[in-house]
Amino acid sequence: MARTPVIPPEGSTGTENVPGWFWEVLDTTRPSLSALESWLEAQPRDRLEAYAPAYLEAAESLIDFSEGVTVDGAVWSEDSTEDLCMWVVGQGRAFWRSTIEGTWTLADAAQAYLGRPAPLVRDVTQWDGRVRRPEHTGYASPGTLVHGVYRTRFGQDLYERLTAG
Repeated sequence: MARTPVIPPEGSTGTENVPGWFWEVLDTTRPSLSALESWLEAQPRDRLEAYAPAYLEAAESLIDFSEGVTVDGAVWSEDSTEDLCMWVVGQGRAFWRSTIEGTWTLADAAQAYLGRPAPLVRDVTQWDGRVRRPEHTGYASPGTLVHGVYRTRFGQDLYERLTAG
């Protein structure tokens, strides 16, 4: 049976919909993408099917991507805003929570994302980007790797599996 991402109620931050195990995995495997790859390869199908929506839920809880984020006076596109939010999630629970709670803004996070000097740059962890299996090379981020592993293990597209039905 296909699982679909949980949509938080109106006015919710979505933080209650991101499971603790998800953050534990990111925080313990970071910055090694190959460690995350190993973890994903050892998980049952339903855990992979829960990981992808949890990642997206965490990213979507930061901002409505279509609104864009304003950085240096320019409003970023929906795709660029989504990329930024996915990157924020990849920084782990503490970084993400600090963004959710307003310790810093998405515009501040964008400065670090762009590699510019920023006060929070010390809180940024660069993922190493190396994976063990060549077929996962095109999925070299903590948010997309699950799709490559799922395809390799189950011969299906994870996005199609989650949105079917």
